[in-house]
Amino acid sequence: MITALLVDDEPKAIDRLAALLETFPGVDVIGTARDVGDAERFLTGRTPDVVFLDINMPGRPGFDLVASVPATSRIVFVTAHEERALEAFRAGAVDYMLKPVDRDRLSITIHRLESQFGASRPGGQAVAGGGGEEDAGEASGDTDHSVRFSLAGGRGVETVQYSDIAWVEAIRNYTRVQTRDRRPRIIRRTMAEWESILPAGQFGRISRSLIVQLAAIRSLQWQSRDQTTIVFQDVAAPLPIGRAATNRLKELLPR
Repeated sequence: MITALLVDDEPKAIDRLAALLETFPGVDVIGTARDVGDAERFLTGRTPDVVFLDINMPGRPGFDLVASVPATSRIVFVTAHEERALEAFRAGAVDYMLKPVDRDRLSITIHRLESQFGASRPGGQAVAGGGGEEDAGEASGDTDHSVRFSLAGGRGVETVQYSDIAWVEAIRNYTRVQTRDRRPRIIRRTMAEWESILPAGQFGRISRSLIVQLAAIRSLQWQSRDQTTIVFQDVAAPLPIGRAATNRLKELLPR
C-alpha cells in the first residue's frame, strides 16, 4: 500500500486527483491540505509514502514544504505551470505532472513510485514510521485477547493485548502498530489480517491503510476542513487523519 498526502489550494483539483487515485487499489489518500502550513502540521504526525504537491499556492509556495517532507517520502509536483520542472527535479521530485491530470499519465507516476519502493526493500531501507525491513517482527500467534509476534533477529517473542493497541497503519508491505504508552512496532502482517483478528466492536477500519481502536479515543480535534487529529488515551503523539477517514470515523463512533 502506497499512502499519499495531497497538497493543493484548489478543492476541485484535490477532489479530482483523489478520485483518480481511488482507482488504484494499491494507493490510499491518507490526508489533504490546502496550504503549506496545514501540510506541515499533518507531517508532524504521519509519514506518507508520497506527497502530491502543488507549486503556486497563496501564502507560501509548495517548494517551502520540501524541507518538512520526511526523507523516506517521495514528492510528486502537480501544477499548471510547465516552466518549473527543472527546479522541481532539483528539489528532489520523482515526477512532475501538469494539470489537468488524467489517469493514463497518473498510472506512469504510480508505476514509477511502485518501482522505487520495490527497489528499496531488498536493501533494507528504512520503512516510514519505524525501522527497516530487518527490524520487522513476524506475527506468530493470536488469541481472543492478544497478538504474539517474534522479534527480528531472534530476539524473543512479545505479546501485546488488543486493548493496548491504539491504531494499526499500513506501511507498504508492513504494518505499524502503535500501542498505548509504548513504542510502535513494525510487523509483517496485512491490514486484512489485522481486520480479521481485531474485535470488530472495539476497532474500526477508517481507510485502506488505517485501523483505530474506537474505545481508546479520548477526543477529536478539528484542525481544518481537510484535517482532524485523533487524541488517544495513553498515547503522547496525536494521529492526523484526512477528511474521508474523519467521515468514516464519525460513522463508527457511538452517537
